[in-house]
Amino acid sequence: MSLRSVSHSLISNLKSANRVLINYPCRRTCNNKKTTNHPPRRVYLYDQYSDIINNNRAVFIFQNNNLGVNEFTQLRQHLFEVSGQGAAPTKLTVVQTGIFSAALRQTKYANLETLLSGPICIFSTNADDAEHPDLLKKSVEGLAKNKKLLLLGGKIDDTLLTQADVLKVVDLPPLQQLRGQLVGTIEAPARRLLQTLEQPAGELHSVLDRRI
Repeated sequence: MSLRSVSHSLISNLKSANRVLINYPCRRTCNNKKTTNHPPRRVYLYDQYSDIINNNRAVFIFQNNNLGVNEFTQLRQHLFEVSGQGAAPTKLTVVQTGIFSAALRQTKYANLETLLSGPICIFSTNADDAEHPDLLKKSVEGLAKNKKLLLLGGKIDDTLLTQADVLKVVDLPPLQQLRGQLVGTIEAPARRLLQTLEQPAGELHSVLDRRI
């Protein structure tokens, strides 16, 4: 075998060895990638918070400034009473802000995350306004009386609300009353026009009656 053949063979073997050494760590790194396993408690809370966000018409966020156990119990009792002794289920839930933020980010309400500051508790209900017209107003008023709770905002149905928006919405009259007011507003001009048209005819009829 010539010297050139031997050199060519050695170079080929070295290239093959280098390819093995270069590729092997990559395969090892790829095989070590694993899915993150969260603690069961975190998974449970994440699922609970996701259910609160997605399956309730109204979700209002309050900052919780060291609310005591007794105070929390009193607030829950108030919600039970204004809901008709539980006829319209309402909840006040103290949440872990980080996990609640993670749950929000996976929903169409992700922009609410900017409201989260410090310890948080969540008021939620799926009650229908037609059946319980004063529920939201009485609930928010009762919660707002506690100085350790600060309303930050929330959502009703698919509408995101600031603190001012929530206060305006809960202060609105019931839907049926609004409809009645709207119908009255629409019909009022027509009634006034009809009265104006009927007045001369009525006066003429009165004059003719007196002359006859």
